[in-house]
Amino acid sequence: MAPAITLKEAQDIVTEYEGHEVSVTSFVEVGNVEFSYTASKRVYDITLTNAPARYLLLTSPLHSDSKHDSSPTIAATLQEISALLTRVVSCTNVPVPEPVAQDTSGGKGRWGFGWLLLLIPQPSQIPADTSTSISSLTSLRPSLSPRQLARVELRLGTYLRALHGITNEWFGRPVESTTAQSAPTLFPSFLQTFSGGEKGEETEEDWSKYSWQDTFVLALEELIGELCETDGETTNPSLREELGIDAEELRRYLSRAIGAFLFDDVESPGLIWVTGSEADVLVSLSQKDGTEFEDEIEAEADIAYLLPTFSHALWGDPLMEAWFMPPGPSRAVSEGYFGGEGTLIVFPRQKTKRVWYTIYLAMLVLAEERRGGNIGHKGTTDRGGDSTRRSKVQWAREVLPKCVKALRDAPCY
Repeated sequence: MAPAITLKEAQDIVTEYEGHEVSVTSFVEVGNVEFSYTASKRVYDITLTNAPARYLLLTSPLHSDSKHDSSPTIAATLQEISALLTRVVSCTNVPVPEPVAQDTSGGKGRWGFGWLLLLIPQPSQIPADTSTSISSLTSLRPSLSPRQLARVELRLGTYLRALHGITNEWFGRPVESTTAQSAPTLFPSFLQTFSGGEKGEETEEDWSKYSWQDTFVLALEELIGELCETDGETTNPSLREELGIDAEELRRYLSRAIGAFLFDDVESPGLIWVTGSEADVLVSLSQKDGTEFEDEIEAEADIAYLLPTFSHALWGDPLMEAWFMPPGPSRAVSEGYFGGEGTLIVFPRQKTKRVWYTIYLAMLVLAEERRGGNIGHKGTTDRGGDSTRRSKVQWAREVLPKCVKALRDAPCY
């Protein structure tokens, strides 16, 4: 699990990039216990004196005692997240924090964590007589007017489309291509670490990465295997007692899907956020000074930026995005995503595929809970206007048996 860092450590990191002229005035951890919760990462919001810039600091332990670290489904490294964010910034207008510096040496041996410093996007040309507040879409949703909410969701749809429009040559997790450097590195030179190779070595080609079916099945099997382990030992393959499902039954349905080439209709690997939710969307409300938010002239709502919660991002199928879970995205999100009428689900087999993606997300939630020592129970998964606030872990435990039941008669052709 990622260790907490101190104000002095945050100041040292910022000084490394900004110099000694600035000091940290606000240092707050950005809690995330939604789908994007990752046991091995912490995010801090940093405000400075004598500098208009604001930063996010992403930290991760240099060494972990987790027995699951060798799993291909483990969260992306700081280097991989940095490279992804750099590519998003360079290829799209999606407002994500921009990597500016990183260090994987633990401050040259002083600390037990690596860090990634990210510059928060600044709104363009805000009038001097305008006040702006920023909060997550989760917290603001109940207070937004229909017009404000529609604007935010429309924008969200366009940003999701832009993310999915970033393509790759192969499927799966983003991987770093060079050995992590031991000293702090300034960007954009770090962009060189984003490619498909492994440390520049020539190895035998892995052709499975060119098949989405092979890639997804491997990732799902790794999650099943991880959840079946106790203290490093393989237990009875049944997950019925803990999760209400049977692993072997699930694997039988998976074999049927594989035989029908259910997942092989994906040809172009797009960048999939996978775990993105309303808690990861920061919304700005801008209002002219001297007016109240209850006045007839309502505040202008827009997306300020997306949190850098791309630890479980994949090159894969856009339908896998958490936003597309049943009952599906809102009308405004769909309008922004498709630019008109359209849907990602046309045939019954695609509904079956979406069931498998929900199973993957639920298992990922439970796996991260285990990796964090049962940390992360208390988040909620409010979707849309649902007033029932349930923990994401409870959601995962409830949805898994429902999904397995749905697979019994689900079409694969």
